[in-house]
Amino acid sequence: MPHSLAVLLTWMGDARLVAPVMLVLGWQWWRRNPRLALEAAVAVSGMIGLLVVSKLAYKAAGIDWRTIGFFTISGHSALSALLYPLLCYSLAEGARPGVRRASLALGVCVALAIAVSRVLTYRHTPVEIMVGLALGLTVGGLLLRRWHGEMALPTRALPWMAGALMAAGLVVWMAPHVSAERVLSHIAWRLQNS
Repeated sequence: MPHSLAVLLTWMGDARLVAPVMLVLGWQWWRRNPRLALEAAVAVSGMIGLLVVSKLAYKAAGIDWRTIGFFTISGHSALSALLYPLLCYSLAEGARPGVRRASLALGVCVALAIAVSRVLTYRHTPVEIMVGLALGLTVGGLLLRRWHGEMALPTRALPWMAGALMAAGLVVWMAPHVSAERVLSHIAWRLQNS
């Protein structure tokens, strides 16, 4: 895999990029239907909590299933599998059914590309990627199933989404070594040494 493509895909799944976009998406949903936004916030928070527990269990306590190649859930895979299908669907929800399905498929393909890049760059094992993808797609799928008629983003939301993407991209570019993974590693180190 070309280095520049691997870097781009890594950035696209980075929590520092995904979180602001999810927040803007949630804010837009809040403006349309607060209940949708609250349910999404609870679901996303639960998923992120599971990711954090998985990372800390391995990093601080050494808990893993080495025999099947599972050490920690791939956060990039889970976050990408949650965000990109939801975002693509929300952008196309007012369109014809075929366009909505194609848009959703595009979001899933982006998430799969990010996940595969994590294996090809030796960041995660295939099992960790599959668990991350399953987690993100399940949470996103449950939200889509329940709220599919109310997730449309108005045209006025597009500048907000673009702004969130650009601001998050700038943060990732300016501080490439301050990732969520490093923060969790530091917390795990503190837990081990306390």
